[in-house]
Amino acid sequence: MLDKFGRLGVDAFADHELLEVLLYYTIRQGDTNPVAHALMQHFGSLHAVLEATADQLCEVEGVGPRTAEYLSLISASMRRYQTDRNRARNSVVRLNDPDKIGAFFIPRFAALHTESLCVAYVDSSCRLIRCDDQSRGSTSKVLLDPVAIPRSAVMCNAAGVVLAHNHPNGEARPSREDISATQMLVARLAPLDIALVDHCIVAQDSYYSMARGGGLLIFFPGRGGFFF
Repeated sequence: MLDKFGRLGVDAFADHELLEVLLYYTIRQGDTNPVAHALMQHFGSLHAVLEATADQLCEVEGVGPRTAEYLSLISASMRRYQTDRNRARNSVVRLNDPDKIGAFFIPRFAALHTESLCVAYVDSSCRLIRCDDQSRGSTSKVLLDPVAIPRSAVMCNAAGVVLAHNHPNGEARPSREDISATQMLVARLAPLDIALVDHCIVAQDSYYSMARGGGLLIFFPGRGGFFF
């Protein structure tokens, strides 16, 4: 039965067969099939079995305290799993708007006195995959690596890249060097069908979006459509 599960997955099992497999873990000796059938007959369905209390489960012949606790734990774990999944879904970071991007990056540069570069990698829906502190420089410049960033984007299967760096002693406006480096990265990413979503420049509590300022065309070459 376990081999069948490994080869075909849970959908290949009838409800009583799945219950039979679960019972293997507490009923080490003997046939679990009769106990599985007895549970299904007593409670009427798989979900009713898993939602039953330990005391209710012990009413069925062949089910001892250890088995009852185990089946109750499965149901409790499923509830915790769903709660955690909903929490994670609600906490997904989407960098699909310049204001969201600015709000995401401003805290990352707080109290830094040298220029630093952060790179966020996102999927095709602008959901954050990961964010790296790429490099740190001097009080007036930081290095943008046009090779490492595309390579990292490919490795994490990103559809888009969001750049951010700070001007600790200046204004939230792009310099000529910022614009040049940004367009160079756009050119490096384009053949890989990866978009440069935005380049956000942070100064204290303010920011500048190059996407909003018209410096970037946010387009997926092979997919069509715009982020914003």
